[in-house]
Amino acid sequence: MSTPQAPRRQPIVLPACGLFLGTGIMNSVADYLVGSGRTHTIWCPQLFSPLELLDKILEDNQGNLVQYWGFSGGLSPITFARHHALEDVGLVPPAPDWQNGKFLTIADWVDPKKFADRFGAGVLKLVKVAAAKGIYTILLYTEANPEYSSQFQEAGGKYYLGYDFGERFTFRLDEKPQPDLKSLADDLVGRVRRHVDERHATGWGNVMATSSNFYIDYEIAGGADVPLTEDFAFRHLHMASALGRGLYRQYNLPIWGSHLAHEHYSWIPYASEHKFDLLRAAFYQKYMAGAKIIVNESGGWYLEAALVTDSPMFETPRVELGGIQNRDPKLSAPFVAAARQTYDKINYHSPVARAYRKEISDFYDFVKAHGTPAGQPETTIAIAKGNYDLCSHEYYPNGAVGGMFPLAEKNPLWFYGAPERGWNIVKNVFYPRPPVLAPWLNWFLSGTPFGMVDIVSFARDHATADFLSRYKALLFAGWNTASEKQYAELTRYVRDGGTLFISIPHLSTNTTRNYADYGVAELVHGGDFSELCGVRVKGRGDRFYWATAPDRSGELGFTHPRRFGILTTCMGNIEITDPTAETLVVDDEEMRPVLLRRRYGKGTVYFLNSWAYPGAMDVDEGPGATIGSPGLIGYIYRHIARHARGSVWITADQNTAEPASDCIAYSFFPQDGTICLQNIDFKNSHRCWLHYLAKCAVIELAPGEFRRLNATQISRCQSGAENCL
Repeated sequence: MSTPQAPRRQPIVLPACGLFLGTGIMNSVADYLVGSGRTHTIWCPQLFSPLELLDKILEDNQGNLVQYWGFSGGLSPITFARHHALEDVGLVPPAPDWQNGKFLTIADWVDPKKFADRFGAGVLKLVKVAAAKGIYTILLYTEANPEYSSQFQEAGGKYYLGYDFGERFTFRLDEKPQPDLKSLADDLVGRVRRHVDERHATGWGNVMATSSNFYIDYEIAGGADVPLTEDFAFRHLHMASALGRGLYRQYNLPIWGSHLAHEHYSWIPYASEHKFDLLRAAFYQKYMAGAKIIVNESGGWYLEAALVTDSPMFETPRVELGGIQNRDPKLSAPFVAAARQTYDKINYHSPVARAYRKEISDFYDFVKAHGTPAGQPETTIAIAKGNYDLCSHEYYPNGAVGGMFPLAEKNPLWFYGAPERGWNIVKNVFYPRPPVLAPWLNWFLSGTPFGMVDIVSFARDHATADFLSRYKALLFAGWNTASEKQYAELTRYVRDGGTLFISIPHLSTNTTRNYADYGVAELVHGGDFSELCGVRVKGRGDRFYWATAPDRSGELGFTHPRRFGILTTCMGNIEITDPTAETLVVDDEEMRPVLLRRRYGKGTVYFLNSWAYPGAMDVDEGPGATIGSPGLIGYIYRHIARHARGSVWITADQNTAEPASDCIAYSFFPQDGTICLQNIDFKNSHRCWLHYLAKCAVIELAPGEFRRLNATQISRCQSGAENCL
């Protein structure tokens, strides 16, 4: 597979504060329904037009960026007129007459076909006006004639950042005969590339992808220029950053960022004392992770969602029209008068909207006062997102890979299983999520016991040893379809000094989700991994139940007879071809090797002798099991992480390598020496020892505290001194 083609990307110049911070605005009009139904009725109480909102952004200190949801007109004559800038040709749309049912739709006013040549004129006008006011623009879900789109970049100059296709793409079955992972991925990438090429050709500039898709790497492989993950919908904030940051580095992208959908997907009640603590913490989690675009999707101008149990939207009239997408204004007209009596609960002046604007304003004040760390945080460990890993960002037992439920109903291996469960181990070790939002579930905030970790995509075999060499360690977890090229790149990565964790199924070439009954013929090199792993796989081996250490050395953090299980999976029937390979884990009956460590060239391979993916070993109920145990694979990951740490690290105390509290996140930006620390616990303070090279200092973080300091402040502290910063 060839390397990614270089698309026509436009340079992006960061503002003086180092960060694009903004908010979403919509071309919406008061009194119209966004959704209907007992649970999903959403009223729009909008007070301002998009052009008026540009002034409100400046007045209310809402950042330096507007994300414009440029719907192509909707149902209202007013939205249609705005999109076509009909005021510039002397046409003023009438206000809807809800009482008499007049001018509720475009057809009630004009024939839209007569103005087809002005399709997008209003978008161009918005870009021009925003640039004149010093506000940057991203266009999301926006359509326009090429006559107008070709002018966006010139009209906006440096203030025009590009177009975002949002959640346009997903996998499609399309009645393909015998579809497999490859055909699904190829189809998705092909559709993305055609759309991106069309947008590039018609002058839209950089093309961004915003969604909660864990397969956003395939959208980047299809030519998208910027990953702007929909956080909160993508529940785990640091995991989303790990993927966006990894793609930024791997594909030499101009920027990466975050689209915070807190109003729609945070889900904890407004009555919770931590509702807006969570939003505030999310801003800082993205800031410290290296995001240079942060957009708050909604909530600040008016409420747009009712996805919490105590949403003020439930105090508005419920409208049931036979389906949540039924928004016919002629049917909702009888409810408008009653809805207006409740708009004070959901409009610009409402308590919730004011709270959103306050959080954005406070964070923007911080950024203007302190700037943004230069460059990206140091990451010395990467998690491999394998080729054709098409799962979601969370493990759903009833989920189907790529949404392929028709396939899964015929072949249960298409349901989520051991490959996808491996990502839970990654999260629990590198990005643990303690219950800091109790009694509500914390799906979002995590500590970083081992610092920032990237996710590197092997989609379409684009990962090369040259790129991987930036990481001290590369760990496989979920699905991977291997190839001879991939095997060669991994071999070169290790030979040149990298540390690799990999298992037998990660070296399978299978594309049909057969991870249970595959054979040696499906493995690269026919199972002869002598060069890379020092073993030859001869077939599936015996089923085993318990894993333990071969002795009491405790190198991985546990000793014999501590046991992990019950595993009830099979090891490989292997021949060890390198007699110098060390056995670090064995089964507890025959002492057959489960984990081998092999030195190769300048690097090291940790080879898991398991016929199943690592996720199958995410169980620890055996002798010596403890609450919160990372499990066998977690112990291995931790061991590797301690040896692959970066220039800055944190520990629970001065004299041990034990990681600090799961409530502390940290990052280090080597370009300017910035260290960021965050306590995600809003009720309790937490302490850690912060190490920088040979120096260290104890850090005490107050509840919910974010702190930015420079590494030179640590280097002034003598090692061993109880010097609290």
